[in-house]
Amino acid sequence: MINTPTEVLKTTEQMALKKYQGSQVKLAVLGLLGGAFIAMGGLLSFYIAFGSPTLTEGAPGFLRLMQGIPFPLGLILIVLVGGELVTGNTAILFTGARKGLIPWRYLGANWLMTWLTNFAGAVLFCYFLVHLTGLLQVEPWHSSIINVAVSKVSLPWHVVFMKGVAANWLVCLAIWLGLSSNEMIGRIIGLWLPVMTFVTLSFEHSVANMFYLPMGIMSGANVTIWEMLWRNIIPATLGNIVGGAILVGMIYSYAFKTKE
Repeated sequence: MINTPTEVLKTTEQMALKKYQGSQVKLAVLGLLGGAFIAMGGLLSFYIAFGSPTLTEGAPGFLRLMQGIPFPLGLILIVLVGGELVTGNTAILFTGARKGLIPWRYLGANWLMTWLTNFAGAVLFCYFLVHLTGLLQVEPWHSSIINVAVSKVSLPWHVVFMKGVAANWLVCLAIWLGLSSNEMIGRIIGLWLPVMTFVTLSFEHSVANMFYLPMGIMSGANVTIWEMLWRNIIPATLGNIVGGAILVGMIYSYAFKTKE
């Protein structure tokens, strides 16, 4: 059973209303889970890709593909099991506000809360389940996570921003694609393909980087908290907002709106 774009739009509008009517405590708890789930997918992706040097040596495209294939685990868990993701909410809440179901001011409040709790959930996952267990403290993972963190804060600000636009365009398209199916396997495939694409193409997703950068710092990367925020997570977040709210939420809410 396939839902049309108009039906998917109506679903996202009702999702936005449900989020608005929910409690702040529930939002915070689900935001923590959302950050942890994305970190979980990031860890699986990193562990497989960088733990196979003999397979990926001299094949950077294959390395990226190996990162991309398992990474969507986090978004699949958020959508099917339950969680809040600030990047997904950029598009979903826009449709509800455009419809008049929720006030526009709620978008900023929700995005801030989910951004903070996603960050906290990712960092807690990194510290307790990765750092304290020493999972990435041996080679080849140790030097690799340091290199990834350093490389992410070495990109020009505008490059991170534009890569952020592309990343969340694909993430929100994944959510839309997943909602187009009413079957479990259809939803998983819909969520998986665009997310796999953005990771393989090395675009910048703010919540994913809430795993990679703190984990790199915990592992000894020469990256400060300020560099992490200003040189990557902030421009990635702003780009993610444009990619989700404008390229998906705004465009589809006007392209497929219906007259009441």
